[in-house]
Amino acid sequence: MSTSIRGLRHLPNFSRFGFESVGPGWFTSIMGTGILAICATISPIPIPFGRSIGVALWSVDAVLFAIFAVLWIASMLRDPRAIGASLHDPVKAQIWGAPPMACFTIAVGSLKIGEQFLPPDLCIAFAQSLFIIGVIGSIATASIVPYLMFTHHELTQQKTFGSWLLPVVPPIVASVPAALLSATWPQAVRGDMLGLAYALLGIGIILAAIIIVIFYSRLVYDKVPEGALVTTMWLVVGPLGQSIAGIIALGNAAQIVWPAYGHGLAIAGLAYGVLVWGFAMYWLAMAIALTIRAKRKHLPFNLSWWAFTFPVGVLTAGTDALYNATHAHIFGIASVVLISLLATMWSLVASKTLENALRVAKIASHARFALS
Repeated sequence: MSTSIRGLRHLPNFSRFGFESVGPGWFTSIMGTGILAICATISPIPIPFGRSIGVALWSVDAVLFAIFAVLWIASMLRDPRAIGASLHDPVKAQIWGAPPMACFTIAVGSLKIGEQFLPPDLCIAFAQSLFIIGVIGSIATASIVPYLMFTHHELTQQKTFGSWLLPVVPPIVASVPAALLSATWPQAVRGDMLGLAYALLGIGIILAAIIIVIFYSRLVYDKVPEGALVTTMWLVVGPLGQSIAGIIALGNAAQIVWPAYGHGLAIAGLAYGVLVWGFAMYWLAMAIALTIRAKRKHLPFNLSWWAFTFPVGVLTAGTDALYNATHAHIFGIASVVLISLLATMWSLVASKTLENALRVAKIASHARFALS
């Protein structure tokens, strides 16, 4: 064994500190917290202390993102075999889509929130770096995970869940930071970056549409997943809401980068957004109804509860984009309802997560004391 590999074995064993479950699933909390911060800040409907809440949440979120990234990377370096084991697990492999989406969420927050109290150039450089990392991760998860599903994972229709969307949604999430960053790239590559953003959006939307159809078929023939798996119902709302916000944002950017075609792309994006918004609201209502039904039976807490936040958040952002474009009251009212739901669900899930984290830390502390 080489000296460098032996050195990796001496990295901290996080299981001693209650971090034995360090993994990509942790980044779902970053996504959920970040999207609430963004929605509170950019809401076209005035929110009391909205900007202050956004700054506070995003600041905490950015710090947690850095901590989680360090812990996760160190954990993988210490045990590289865990990467392959995770990717070959048909359930765990899906969660690898969370880190790229967390990168995009923090990047958008850097541009929309960070510039309020940090140097703009620093915020742009930070967002650009996270965007590039996120794009690489998006292409990787949208390619590798489906490849493994096609060739290695043992799957049946009954094992079809909304979580299949997680590795293919990141290319859609890339659209908003891509649009916001379009004017920050060198002039010579702005068209290329915008073209890449549209290409990623296309990849994500089509793959998500295929999976949503398959998942709908599973629900019809094999009924709703039981217990905590019912949370995967909410994940369908994610690509729908995010694609609305993304395609409208890209249309706005296209009017500057591609002035000859930008107006047409903006109109097409608005038409897409209005149509998809109806289906997204329909699915959200269905997800809420089925979750209430599951709660009456048994709905144990785990990290999948963060699915109650990010999908609602990106639908809120998409609704805000429609309101800004049309000023239709239906979107303004829906925006208020959605951000209220988002804040409620985030408060519930964040408190549950903190409660369980403290419980795990307490157990780990007692264990260390007993071993000392």
